[in-house]
Amino acid sequence: MPLEYVSIILGAAAILLGFAPIIPLQVIGIAAGIAGIITSRRARKMDYRRDMPATIGFVCSIAGIVISALTPLFSLIIAIVKLAA
Repeated sequence: MPLEYVSIILGAAAILLGFAPIIPLQVIGIAAGIAGIITSRRARKMDYRRDMPATIGFVCSIAGIVISALTPLFSLIIAIVKLAA
């Protein structure tokens, strides 16, 4: 399977794992997003004609990292607010 499609799959997995209710799965989502960024950059360096799928994988991976990193932060903020109230 070409690297640009692997980066899309890793980015989509990172997005899905970001919505998991278990924090270790969200950490795995961050790792999958980082791996997606690395593979999309490698795919783009290998062949410039694969720019569009590599860009899609790059954007999906960044979105997955953001979602996977912010979801535990929001749950922590909600828990602190519940304790304070």
